[in-house]
Amino acid sequence: MTLPDLTGRVAVITGASRGLGAAMAKDFQARGMKLALCARGELPLADGPDVLTSRLDIADEAAVRAFADAAAAKFGRIDLWINNAGVLEPVCAARDLTTEALQRHFNINVFGALYGCQAMQRHVASHDGEGVLINISSGAAWGGYAGWAAYCMGKAALDRLSETIQLEEAAQGLRTYAVAPGIIDTGMQATIRSCTEEVFPMVDKFHEYKNNNLFNEPDFVAEHLLQLAFDPDDDRSEVVVRLPAQKES
Repeated sequence: MTLPDLTGRVAVITGASRGLGAAMAKDFQARGMKLALCARGELPLADGPDVLTSRLDIADEAAVRAFADAAAAKFGRIDLWINNAGVLEPVCAARDLTTEALQRHFNINVFGALYGCQAMQRHVASHDGEGVLINISSGAAWGGYAGWAAYCMGKAALDRLSETIQLEEAAQGLRTYAVAPGIIDTGMQATIRSCTEEVFPMVDKFHEYKNNNLFNEPDFVAEHLLQLAFDPDDDRSEVVVRLPAQKES
């Protein structure tokens, strides 16, 4: 794929302290983009003329709104917002889910993503321009996995939310996608591999991915997301997108 010059483009990445979020931050910076990064943990880049960082909990609506306002004030606009923050836990049978555990999960994976979506919606509507919103989804939104009731529910909700926002905001200039990036070797994958077969019956499959290095590399994912956002020749109409596997099984 051939991407245009992205120098000066402004991207927001949530959950940017590690894994895919941190990798995207470094990749985008190398392309000359300006970045607003947030996460609960330590962020991979330091504040500077082209970088804004904030340690926050994505489940804190007021904090997300303030972060979005700060990014817009620093850079003048936001071209791309990526809701990447998310958790896997709790991993357990649906019958064992507790209200408290499910609420904690949804506060991050659903409500936290919603707050980011709303921030980008408000920004694009108020600036009479265009923008792209990408929600990092999962193949778990497409079908159930034993032990992943919370995660499957949350990612399915994110896909439907993305489709709804596209219907509501396209006329304002906002394009919205929910992207399943494939399997990436992040801390979440390590958590999955640590599960017992009793809790997560498919755990052997994920050990196989690791043993055969069948992961999508973060730079592969980053380039595909940038293609969605900025490649003028990418005219796909679907909102829910599943990235291809980078390596043959």
